[in-house]
Amino acid sequence: MSIFVLQFISMSAILLSIGSNTFAKTNIDKAKRMLLFLFPDIVFSEPILTEPEDDKYAYLFRNVLAKANTEMSPEEVIDKIKQTERAVGRTPRDKYLGRMIIDIDLIQYDGRILRPQDYERDYVQQLLPTLSDLEVTIPGMPDTADTITDTEITEEED
Repeated sequence: MSIFVLQFISMSAILLSIGSNTFAKTNIDKAKRMLLFLFPDIVFSEPILTEPEDDKYAYLFRNVLAKANTEMSPEEVIDKIKQTERAVGRTPRDKYLGRMIIDIDLIQYDGRILRPQDYERDYVQQLLPTLSDLEVTIPGMPDTADTITDTEITEEED
């Protein structure tokens, strides 16, 4: 007698915000390479330059959005992105010094907005439509079922 156990892996769409104001292009590129390792189907928006929203920062920020699918829980995603920040070079002292080596935030998970203030920022709202043309695919799924649309990523639960 054979017993087969099927395990269905649930994929969740995530939206990340990535920013830097210190060697921004280099640090964001490093973070993108590391995130690609964690999320093989990740896609990134074009970068945008923004004014700092806090007086402690003197330099412009480069910001990018990213969307991907993951089997990880929100807590696991946050843990991995915090590890990525440290690997790129972020330290607890950076904010005090007015620099942001890298900042990566999970702002949406499986349709739920986790960071409403970040989600409402002008640059996020400006970059979100640019992600709608980029496809996130689930590896191993048929082409007809593997595209996650922008609507699925930005819908809030009713």
